[in-house]
Amino acid sequence: MSGGVGPTAGGGITLPSMGAPPPPLHPTPTSPTARPHHHYYLFSIKQLNTLGAAAVLAFSTTVPLSEIAFAVLLLPYLLFLAWVAFPQRPGKPDPAASVFPTGLGVRLPLAVHTALGFVLGAALPALYILDGLRSGDKAGVAAAAPHAFLLSSQVFTEGIAAAWPGTFSLPVRAAVPVMYSARRMFAASEWLREELVQERDDLGVGPTVAPRRVVAGRVLAAANLVFWGLNLFGFLLPFYLPKALRRYYLGTDREDDDGEEDRSRAKEQQKKQLQEGEGKKDS
Repeated sequence: MSGGVGPTAGGGITLPSMGAPPPPLHPTPTSPTARPHHHYYLFSIKQLNTLGAAAVLAFSTTVPLSEIAFAVLLLPYLLFLAWVAFPQRPGKPDPAASVFPTGLGVRLPLAVHTALGFVLGAALPALYILDGLRSGDKAGVAAAAPHAFLLSSQVFTEGIAAAWPGTFSLPVRAAVPVMYSARRMFAASEWLREELVQERDDLGVGPTVAPRRVVAGRVLAAANLVFWGLNLFGFLLPFYLPKALRRYYLGTDREDDDGEEDRSRAKEQQKKQLQEGEGKKDS
């Protein structure tokens, strides 16, 4: 018996699919922005972990409603930007491509920057929150939770934008870290203010907070405020966002080459004008 998969007993009847290779599960994309199985990226382990962390923090009553509303309302605003301000049309550059060159001289510093941001902004605050839950430091957990919630929501939102590159253009994807970093500056400054002003070890309510937690909370809050401030004002706004906008409007990845050509042409024109001026003086 063939079980309904192979040829029948007579051998003269075959299935329609015999003799031809099966169709691919993910056909080749027909547009420059469509890539295979992008929708699977949304359900990766990274995205599920960040969504779970954001959901746990949101339901723990330690995150203000204003931060939750910001993360929720940002999604329809990104759709508004994608449909009205920066639509992804044929001929526009691939939003999934890297904004910066792929050379080792650029890729290595970006990798170090990303790793440092993960350790300082996600791993250490998560350990600080878990240790606070274990030791009963509710004030420290409430101060650090908004920052951790915003960072988890940012990673998940970036995954949504990356899952549909045909919808979210490059400027829209670049706007996600810019807006979240700006919002997280307020959360980090509030975290630092709570750590400096509130003397949790002298409250006399609940278990006594260990001095190491007070010091760790202040150091973490200050380090995150400095790091994400430099990230926003020293990298995203002066370099990342302008490059994304320039690529979107110019439709080319060779901004530096074009700039060199423009400067060389300007120099040639200046030389010609100087030569013409000297010729008129001689005559």
